[in-house]
Amino acid sequence: MRLEDEWAANEERLLREAGTLGGLLERIRGLFSPRLIHDREWEGLAGRAAELPPTLAAFPLWLGFPLDEPREGTELCVSVVGGTRSAAFFRDWGSARISRRESIENSDPSTASIASLLEQTGPQDSPLRRVAGDRVLLEHGLDAAKPHRRRGPEVSLYPIRSTLAGDPTGGRLRDLGVALDAIDAATGREPDAAARRQVERVYLALDPHTRIGGIGVLPSQTRGTRLTGLGFVGIRDVAAFLERAEWPGRPGAVVSLLSGLEHRRALDGMHLGVHFEVNADGVGPTLELHVFCRNTMYENQGWFKDKRYWSPLMDGLRQEGLTVPEKLSELAKWSSGSRVLFGRSGPFVALQRIHHFKFVLAEDRIHRIKGHVFLLMCGGGPRPSTGPEGTGSRRSARAR
Repeated sequence: MRLEDEWAANEERLLREAGTLGGLLERIRGLFSPRLIHDREWEGLAGRAAELPPTLAAFPLWLGFPLDEPREGTELCVSVVGGTRSAAFFRDWGSARISRRESIENSDPSTASIASLLEQTGPQDSPLRRVAGDRVLLEHGLDAAKPHRRRGPEVSLYPIRSTLAGDPTGGRLRDLGVALDAIDAATGREPDAAARRQVERVYLALDPHTRIGGIGVLPSQTRGTRLTGLGFVGIRDVAAFLERAEWPGRPGAVVSLLSGLEHRRALDGMHLGVHFEVNADGVGPTLELHVFCRNTMYENQGWFKDKRYWSPLMDGLRQEGLTVPEKLSELAKWSSGSRVLFGRSGPFVALQRIHHFKFVLAEDRIHRIKGHVFLLMCGGGPRPSTGPEGTGSRRSARAR
């Protein structure tokens, strides 16, 4: 069976399981310990996902939750891949608004942005598709402590691996411009020359072994571009980039804050990423440091590696007293591999893995540590293949 046919069959089955993604998540709620996502967070998660189609579970779902003392702050990230039922949901939504002569300014900004980006990546010869593939990601940030605060999701493009590799000569700035132009058009915001120069400056600060792995925006905001840099090896590699990028914090403090983990060799074999916002004034003060397992980063198995690869990092976090031990234990238990679920249309295989860890740093301290997990629901039959992280192609759309 072709991969596209497998996707279509899986999406069709998920439509028979629940009317919305929120309804589907409620049905699999038992997969998660309340130590990781408690009841109030689940209510917010299901409520936000009730606006999305259940077919999104046929592709990677990422859930992030705090591993330190604070209980709130769950994140939900989903993939929308071109040519799928999920993509049609957003496309048809956009067409319906146009047929009623409703402008993008009067519609939900994130949904309208997704529809626009999918339209731009649709043609095989699309310049945007060449840069970023045919996939758009949505990341919802939830805070049960502020249930009435409804921040729209971050909408992101994930450039194909080599497209925006570091190039101090500026030879790839045109491709960066293609992605930025597409995001401006999709969000309806006016191009900002000063902000564009700052984004270009940050890109030029990358070394050739690193790359731009994500370009995102909050459509509900008129300014700010969120960049994700990937491929850093070691904390000092990150600090050197932050210095070149003129991050307003103290790069040396990042090294100090994580030196204990480095001393315990908890970061050996890890690949690091940075995520921050860039606007006309430069780089924002809050830094997200993402920690991926390098052993899973570039192999065809994608993210389906044994949890033992994460053991040194989890042991280091426990020994440094940076996280709640019980949460780490539940996370290790959760990422057991796969389990069979029996739905209305037959059995599903739920693939469960750790995806990455996130450290949120600002004001010379660690504000939050989160664990992010990968969940994919597959119908009966062979387990789907996955490609390397962030390639952006349809064949690899299952793994970020």
